[in-house]
Amino acid sequence: MSASSFARGAEIKQVSFECDVTPSKRCDLNTFVQYARVCALLVVQKGSLLLEYFNRDDGFCPERGAINEPTRRYGIASVTKAITSTLIGHAIATRYGARTRDDFRRILKMPVGRFVERMHVPPPSAYANVPLQDVLRMRSGVRWNELGWHGLFSDANQFSLDVRNLKMNVRDFARRYRARNEDGDESFNYSALDAAVVALVAERMVAPSSLTDFLAKGIWSAIGAQGDASWGVDGDGTAIGPCCFKAEAGDLARFGVFVLNKGRVGRSQIVPEAWFDIATRTNTVDDDAIDLENRYQNIGCPLEYRYFWWRRRGHSDFTAIGRDGQFVHVYPDSGTVVVQISDWRAWSNGSARECLTFRAHDALVRAAVKAQEVPHTASTSPN
Repeated sequence: MSASSFARGAEIKQVSFECDVTPSKRCDLNTFVQYARVCALLVVQKGSLLLEYFNRDDGFCPERGAINEPTRRYGIASVTKAITSTLIGHAIATRYGARTRDDFRRILKMPVGRFVERMHVPPPSAYANVPLQDVLRMRSGVRWNELGWHGLFSDANQFSLDVRNLKMNVRDFARRYRARNEDGDESFNYSALDAAVVALVAERMVAPSSLTDFLAKGIWSAIGAQGDASWGVDGDGTAIGPCCFKAEAGDLARFGVFVLNKGRVGRSQIVPEAWFDIATRTNTVDDDAIDLENRYQNIGCPLEYRYFWWRRRGHSDFTAIGRDGQFVHVYPDSGTVVVQISDWRAWSNGSARECLTFRAHDALVRAAVKAQEVPHTASTSPN
């Protein structure tokens, strides 16, 4: 089955928004999907599928033997981190019986070394004494260079060589790393290793089950996923928290709806609502803002970061983002989820495309709200 197994909702007839890629400074949906190299685009509002688009251009998201269609499994890069975030919440609730925000915060304040063995063995990993909540906010203070010199000699590249190629497990790889300074630098530093460590902690919490089985039999089953997902693992078989997940676009939309509904499916509360209040919403406890000078900030559309979700300053929506332009974008105020799979070729012109994508998604949400005011039975897609 495809994403069309969602109920069909009202028709999104027209989308127009400000942009700087046309002489008129306006973009419609056709212009956007071409400029932003969109391979798949879905809009679900209040359980109804309002837009389902797959780009038939073979040059977009090329993969041998695969075409852009509902049953294709797409790699989602760092969108995987949002799945890891939701799984750690589910794991805490399952292992420790957490139900309230205070329950979760009690566990989140515990250091990584409390959950993962041998983190304190000399020389101890910098993660050993870092609270789990700081790792989830990518403020672990661990020395990590995601980008390196134009991607060369980066820690992320070494992670791929050692962990993704099954030469090492995440725990032993993480034990190599030390703090950025003795005082504990808690500034935001985007780190694949932080997400890998969170997945490792979640795996320990759900033992003797594996994290991949925990996902498959728990959240993925509960949301009614229509296709099998796959997830890369380390040398010990632990899911790689920052990446390496593949799934159908429709199932990513189902996951987005699950988060939108704060862990509820029908009458069943799969993950406690309190987790999503902590993980996805701005609060007065933490400062999630990222300095404009930070190399991971987008000064064109300033962002905050919380529990592996990105938030736009002054907005209530939040989104997971992958390096090739993958999005699971949640708009709580209108009950809308936008899933986008793109081909940005490792963030080529990504900062500009990201800001344009936010404007496009906002326009889609406005159009969806307007369309729902006059019920319709069909959906449209770009030509």
